[in-house]
Amino acid sequence: MGHFSKIILLLLFVFNSTCFADNLVLSAKLRVDYPTPMLIGHTRTSLLVKYKNWTFSHELLDPKNFYQQIDLTGLEKNFVKGMFDKKERSKLPEWIAVLAKEQANAFGITPGSVERFLVGSAEVFTVHDKKNTGQIFVLDELVVHQLTVLGSKTELNLIAHSIKER
Repeated sequence: MGHFSKIILLLLFVFNSTCFADNLVLSAKLRVDYPTPMLIGHTRTSLLVKYKNWTFSHELLDPKNFYQQIDLTGLEKNFVKGMFDKKERSKLPEWIAVLAKEQANAFGITPGSVERFLVGSAEVFTVHDKKNTGQIFVLDELVVHQLTVLGSKTELNLIAHSIKER
């Protein structure tokens, strides 16, 4: 192949950096199998998966930045449980319980709107609100994953129930 052809080929690869996949590895033990999207993008901290009429994103819950000026390090799993479950919230220190209730209200969490299940040893919590926004929290061994679905309850369930063991 000539020198000019190699340069053209290289430029095509550089300017055509589209990537498509249908499997997101969350950890050594978990993955999400999702339908092939129209577009996948990312920022420093999150992955965005775009479909024609809906989107989902993934990021790790950062305990130092979930609430500004409050470090939840070591408490993040209990905090998430407290958002979804009043009994778990009552076990938290009062100031964290107040934050968990505030966040539960922001996400539209009510006893009837929550789905909770296990995938292996990981706990999964979901909620979908009237604004067509859903939250999925996956409490994995070492981290908490947050997946946000901008779409219908059906699309939230599609992603939530596509979380599988590896």
